[in-house]
Amino acid sequence: MKRRSIVRLPKAHLHLHLEGSARPSTIKELAELEGMPDVEQTFSNLPEFVQVYAKAAAVIKRPESLKRICRELVEDEAAQGVWYTEPMGVPQYLGNQHPFRGAQIRLKEFDTDGAWAIMQEGFAEGTRATGTEVGLMMGINRGFGVDGTVEAARFAARNKDNGIVAFGIAGDERIPPEPFAPACHIAREAGLLVVPHAGEAMGPESVWAAIKSTFPHRIAHGVRAVEDPFLLSYLSDHQITCDVAPTSNLLLGVAQDIELHQLPKLMDAGVPITLNTDDQLFFGALICDEYRLVRDTFNLTDGQLANFARVSARASGAPEHVKQRILKGIDAWLESEPDE
Repeated sequence: MKRRSIVRLPKAHLHLHLEGSARPSTIKELAELEGMPDVEQTFSNLPEFVQVYAKAAAVIKRPESLKRICRELVEDEAAQGVWYTEPMGVPQYLGNQHPFRGAQIRLKEFDTDGAWAIMQEGFAEGTRATGTEVGLMMGINRGFGVDGTVEAARFAARNKDNGIVAFGIAGDERIPPEPFAPACHIAREAGLLVVPHAGEAMGPESVWAAIKSTFPHRIAHGVRAVEDPFLLSYLSDHQITCDVAPTSNLLLGVAQDIELHQLPKLMDAGVPITLNTDDQLFFGALICDEYRLVRDTFNLTDGQLANFARVSARASGAPEHVKQRILKGIDAWLESEPDE
């Protein structure tokens, strides 16, 4: 049976980390430039993965390297039929205002504003070349503690009309979200989307904690919500979107087998879902690969794939005219003839 090309399907990509979305060839080249060893990509669980991620991020030591990573991300997204992308990046952790004592400062000559300006230049170059739009999710990492998180939220709020659209919490889910609630409140009051990671390494209790303390618009991952029927109903009733990353879940042991992935249960419960890569540098799957994986595993129709794409547009922080352009493009895709 012929299907429509997934590359041609207009989509937004909402759950991806900046450094974790870099090209493997670029990370290798930057490591050589800095006289650093090749980044080891062997991991078997989330804590090991966090260490590997940190080593990859450490090769970005120059403004031109950061700019390149940002530009190439947009180019690569466009090649996958992504019309809008919302990477999580942390300018506060790149410059010399890093709040964590003892942290390695990668761009020593730049403060948070300076690091953000470099990122914007790279994103803008990518957008001019491809037409793919970008909105940054300003991130904070639980592992660095609470210090600086309110300042990060205030920075994001000040830049709401300057390219930052969301505020996310990443890092070890064993660290509870409650201490980060004040920062999330600032972001939400400023009109930014709030998107904590939850329901990945930890179970439904982590999703409940995120809901009660941060009042999220979306949940990054959220797949382990299927372990609590009442939570599934809550997510569906309140239309809280889960930004699901199937390959990431598989490789980090959140799902033991792709046929056993939690996606169908989320769908059956009526939870809004987007498909994402999380960190394609390490997991080896691009966004179209994720769409193909779930289509082929669960025998999904083009209409169901289109629904994932619609949710990605509607749940994003993109300007309304960008959302509408994507939605019209999805309708046109469904009206087109199957071609693969």
